[in-house]
Order: sequence, then C-alpha cells, then structure tokens
Amino acid sequence: AGRTIGRYEIVSVLGQGGFGITYRARDTQLGREVAIKEYLPSALAVRQADSTVLPRSTKMSDDFTWGRQRFVEEGRTLATLQRAPAIVRVFDFLEANGTAYIVMELVPGETLEDRLKGGRTLSPEAVERILWPLLEGLEQVHATGFLHRDIKPANILLDEAGHPTLIDFGASRAAMAGRTTAMTAIFTPGYAAAEQFTSAKQGPWTDIYGIAATMYHAITGGPPPSAFDRMLEDDYRALVEVKPAGFAPGLLVGLDAGLAVRAQERPQSIAGWRLLLRGAAEGEATVALGRGSDPNATVLVRGTASPAAAASAMPPPGPSSAPGRSRLGLWLGLGAVAAVMLGGGGYYVVQDRAEQAAVQQAAQEKVAQEQAAQEQAARDQETRRQAAELARLKAEKEARDKADAEAAQRQQIEAETRQKVEAELAAKQQAEEQARQQAAADEAARHKADEDARRTAESTEAGLRLTTTDRQHVQVALTALGFNTNGSDGVFGGHTRDMIAAWQKGRNEASTGFLTGAQNQALQRDAAPAIAKFDDDQKKAEEARKKADDDKAKADAAAKAAAQTQAAAASASAAIGADGLWRGSMHCTANRNAGPFNAGMEIRIVGGSGTWVRPGSGPGTSGNQSISVKVSGNQVAVHRTYVPINNPNAPLQTTTLAARLNGNTISGSGPEANSGGRTCEFNLDRVGR
Repeated sequence: AGRTIGRYEIVSVLGQGGFGITYRARDTQLGREVAIKEYLPSALAVRQADSTVLPRSTKMSDDFTWGRQRFVEEGRTLATLQRAPAIVRVFDFLEANGTAYIVMELVPGETLEDRLKGGRTLSPEAVERILWPLLEGLEQVHATGFLHRDIKPANILLDEAGHPTLIDFGASRAAMAGRTTAMTAIFTPGYAAAEQFTSAKQGPWTDIYGIAATMYHAITGGPPPSAFDRMLEDDYRALVEVKPAGFAPGLLVGLDAGLAVRAQERPQSIAGWRLLLRGAAEGEATVALGRGSDPNATVLVRGTASPAAAASAMPPPGPSSAPGRSRLGLWLGLGAVAAVMLGGGGYYVVQDRAEQAAVQQAAQEKVAQEQAAQEQAARDQETRRQAAELARLKAEKEARDKADAEAAQRQQIEAETRQKVEAELAAKQQAEEQARQQAAADEAARHKADEDARRTAESTEAGLRLTTTDRQHVQVALTALGFNTNGSDGVFGGHTRDMIAAWQKGRNEASTGFLTGAQNQALQRDAAPAIAKFDDDQKKAEEARKKADDDKAKADAAAKAAAQTQAAAASASAAIGADGLWRGSMHCTANRNAGPFNAGMEIRIVGGSGTWVRPGSGPGTSGNQSISVKVSGNQVAVHRTYVPINNPNAPLQTTTLAARLNGNTISGSGPEANSGGRTCEFNLDRVGR
C-alpha cells in the first residue's frame, strides 16, 4: 500500500496466486477505484526490494518475457470489449517495474461461489439471469480468438440484482503452462473440461463445459464429477434424470449436452449452444445428439431448432452404424409382398419362388452376419481406442501428478531452506541485538558507576576546601610530573580535570578527575621541589608587583596633584579671562503654560560670575525674574529664576542652560533643563573690560 504504478496508487491486495497479484488501487487522475492485475509468475520471477520484477534465472528469462507479451496481448484484447455484457471492463494496460499490469473495473458484489456456499442453490430465474449474459459476453470474447479457460463460481461476481461479471481470464496463464514445465496448467476439477487435463485442442467448447458445470452447481448445490474421473468411469447423473423443479426440461438437456465428456460431443460454439438451449425450451421438435461410442444412444432435445441449426450446434457425429439392418428389413418386406401377389399362380411357381426366396434369405443372412462382424470389429476397435486413450490419459495424469509432487517437494525444500536461513538470520539478528543491548546495559552501568564515583570524588574534593594557592600547587605538581595543565591559574577547568584523571589512571586509581585528600598529599609530596620553586617565584613576583604598585601609586598621586594645580590655575585663568561687561539676549519658545520669553540684558562678570535682574523687578513686583552666569574654563552655566503670577510664595521656576565661552562670545542653545518644554537660545558679546 502507498506505492504507485504509473498514475495508480495501490490501496491493498485483493488476491494473490502463482501467476500474479491483484490489487485494489486508485486512479489519481480520474479519482476512481480500480483493480490492477500484475504479471508475476512466482515460478519464473521474483520481486526486488525496489518493486522491480526480474526473472529468477537467465534460463527462465525467455519464458518470462514471452509470457509478459501474452499478458499484454490479453489486456489489449479485453480492452476492446468495453461493451461486452458480463465481461469485466479493462480500462488500461501498461508495462512498468520490469513487468506488466492490466487495469480493470473494480466490480462490487460477491462471488457466485460465496452465494452457493453450504450447498445452496439458485432459482430458475436467477440461473437464467446469469446464464444468458455470460453466453453473450463470452461469444464476443471467443470472436477475438481468446478463451477464458477457468470459468467457475469463484470467477463470477454478482451485483445486488444478481447480474454477473466474469473475471480472471486465464488465456495467458494457459499459454504459459503449455510453453514451460515451470508453470502448471490452470483448471479447477469439477469445472474443467477433459481436454484441459491433456494436450488436446481447446476451443469455445472448453468454456462451454465450464459454464455448464457452473450452472449445474447452481442448480444442484454441487459441481459435477471431475471430467478426468468421468473419462475413466462416468458416474455423471444427468440433469434430465435429476429433474430439478421449476427448470425447463430443454434447458436441462442443453446443459447436459454442454457437460459431455468428449469435446466433439459438445456444442462447438456459443451460438450453436444458445440455439440448442433456447430451442429446447420453446417447442416440440426433436434433435438427436450422438454419443460417439454408442451409435444407438440418443438424447431427445425438445425444440424448434431446424436441422441446420442442430447440425451447427453439435459436433460431427461419431462412427455411424452400418445400414445392413435397414437393408435387410427392406429386402424382407419386398419378399413378403411378392409372396402375397403370386399366391394363386401355381405350385411350381410358388415352389420356384420359395426356393429363390430361400436362396435370397440365405444370402441376406450371410450379408447380415458379415455386417454384424464388421460392426463388432468396429466396436472392438473403438473399445481398444478408448482403452488406449484412457491409458494415455492415465499416464499423463500420473506424470503430471509426479511432476506436481516433485514441484511441491522442491517448493517444500525451498520453503524449508528459506525458513532455515530466515531462522538463522533471525537468531543471528537476535543475538546481535541481545549483545548490543547487553553492551548498552554494561556501558550504562559503567557510565553510572563512573558518574557515581565522579560525584563522590567531587564531593570529597569539595570537602578539602582547596584554596586558589592549593589548586595552583596541584597544577604545578601535575605539570612537573608530566601532566601539563597549560598553566597554574588555580582554576580546575576541563583540561586540568583531564590531567588529574590521566594521573589517577597512571596510579591505577579511579579516573574521576577529582582529588582525594591522599591524592592531594601525594602530589604535594612527589612534586615538592617544583611547588617550592613556584612559591618562591610567586613571592618574588608579589614583591615586585607590590613595589611596582607602590611606585605607580606615588607617581599617580604626584601626577594628580600636578593636574589639580594646573586645572585650578587654568580655571582661575579662564574665569578671570571672562571678566568684563557683556551685553546680549535670551529667547525661549512658548510652552503649554505661557507664551515665548524674550529678554535683552547687560551683565557684569567678575571672577567668572555675573547676574542680571530685570529692571524694576523685585519681590512682589510683576515679572520678577533674574538670569545669572557662571564661567568654568570654557563652560558656562546659565541659570534663570522666575517667580510666577507675582507671588513670592509660589513655587519658583528655575531653568539651567549650558553655554560656551569662545573668546569675546558666550552662546548656547537647547532645551531648558527644568522649564517644562521650552527651547532657548542665549547669546552675549563682551562690550568692555
């Protein structure tokens, strides 16, 4: 399921046999469900893992290819019979994956075999509802030169109304069986004609036997005896003797004719058989059907069929009886008439005629004896022929049974060998899986043990409370003993842990990467000289570092003092440099509470500071406002103070703005730091010293 063949997606397997597999599939283009029959003769070919079908051997390749061509031809022929009643419709045929496929209609319903299970039978109406459409459809199949060869209840599907569909044509299978001994002939005992057990020619009369046997089963509840057994001893009970209720006698006679053991005694075509069946059911005419070995036996078929129709319906008659008896009767009748006519003509005449009659009687008896001897010889010859034919059939059956037994034995040996190989492979895989699981369990146990040991060792090392110096001693000791830690920074990273584990492994101890107290002491002892040298180097380095730090601190202090002195001098110089009379203005944009602010001013800066107070303002006066500046180097802080609504008790509004001293100009712009959204510009020019 899930794989695709062309545009068809496989859904499930419907059936499988020695010649192929039938799938339920979906046509992805038309969105309908179909049945797909795959050519896969198991005796000749095998499927690979990628779905490709290949011959089992080079020797079988020709037979496989030949059979595939017959299979495709069968599909091509059936595809032309779209309108044939009761015949499964073929939608498509294709070659892929090294083999061939026939795409057919997926017919719903149950098989006739299912409907007849348990000895059930069908009514006369149900039988005729199946029989006539099958005859019409098969007639069209035979017209193409094809036969079904495997007509039986299992190959007839019935819909809810009881209408039939014939499936599973076996023409290509039969052709394969006739070509190679690897394929056995297809037939089902009880439904297969005698010629299917031998190499005799098959034709429409072969399918006629299959239909007649199937209808016999539907009427009586079981199949007729096997045709092969009937060739040896015919215990067939004719339908005309069974006389099932409700069935036209002529129909039963026609079915009996279709079940004749010898092919030449059966109707030779569907058309002829149909006339026989229908004619037998409609009138009072009588048709004699020859029975071959017994020329005196006849089957009376009531019907309106003309002699020509009867001749076309039946095979050529068997050996005819000699005409001696009829001729003898004719001669005796003529003699009697003559005696009566000459009764009164005299003694001598009567005597002469009597003597002549006696001579003629003797001659006729001699002829009759010779004729009887010839007929007996013919019957003996026919008996010998039948015995030879039966012996040949028996020998063929024994040979076929032997071949089947040998094939079954080979298949059993192959199956046992395959099962043995599969069992050995399964045992090997199971052993490998068990070994893998055991290895995984051992590895997990080892990992758990290592992890437990590591956690224990980690806890043990933590209990040692190693200082940074202690850790440095460990790193120095490890490096001195040949386990280079790439430094002695006192941090046990991954590499140091690896070196500890390697050192532990060298001592045949658990490689945890964490130290015990005894291991730490062993390291200190084994690398004491290296540790002592490290401590001495560290002491010297610490002293040098301390001296360098002291020297640097002194230098930094001296530099800082000098810088502070220099900065103070520069600041004082800058502040003094800003002294003088300055004139300019300050402008601020409006905010949400007041309109724009504009003020012209004149400020005297002394010692780097100066203040401007709006003329006429003072506590309690309108627009109480002042602006002051403070110079520090080149930086100028501008500070504005405003008493709103002439209320000295109201919160003051203060604003700070940064400006810059540049020679004889002080300027700055930007948002006031505390003005509630104003943007201001401040400009002063020196106008005097």
